[in-house]
Amino acid sequence: MAGDAQFAGRPLTTVVGKDQGSVATLFGLTDWPHRKGELDLGGRILDLIPGPGHQSAAVVFHDRHTGLLLTGDSLYPGRIYVADEAAFTATVERLLAFCEEHPVTHVLGCHIEMTSTPHEDYPRGTTYQPDEPPLQLTAGHLRRLRQALAEGTDDPQGEFLVVTG
Repeated sequence: MAGDAQFAGRPLTTVVGKDQGSVATLFGLTDWPHRKGELDLGGRILDLIPGPGHQSAAVVFHDRHTGLLLTGDSLYPGRIYVADEAAFTATVERLLAFCEEHPVTHVLGCHIEMTSTPHEDYPRGTTYQPDEPPLQLTAGHLRRLRQALAEGTDDPQGEFLVVTG
C-alpha cells in the first residue's frame, strides 16, 4: 500500500481502497474471508484468497500458470507483523488447505528484511542486501508458520519471526 499514490490518476489503472469492503467489492469476494475468488487477466487466471491478519484487507494471489503463491506480508523471510492473531491463524489454515488442493511451486512474500543470520535484520531502508536469504519459500514454511503460531514460538529454523500485537 505504501506505493499506491504513484499509480493514482494513471490511465487504465485502478488503485484499490485499503479497507476490506473496498477489496472484497472490487474483486467480488463474497462471504469474506471464507470464500476465494478469481481474477482473469485475459486468459491467465489468478486465484484470490482473502488473507486478513497482518492487515484486514490483505489478499493472497495464486497464479495458476506458474503455481506461484504471492503472499504479500502474510509470509516472507523476515519479521511478520500480525495485527489480528485469530484472523492471521485462520488465514494460514486457509492457505494450507489451498496448497493441499492446488499446485504451488513457490511461496513468495513481498520483501526480505532479514539477513542470512536468523533474527538479524538489515537496517531499515537498506537497498543493498548481499547476504539476504532467498525470497522463495514453500508450503512447508506455511506449516512451520502454523506450528509457531500454535506454540507461541519463533520459527525453529529462523527464516521468519512472527511479531503479534
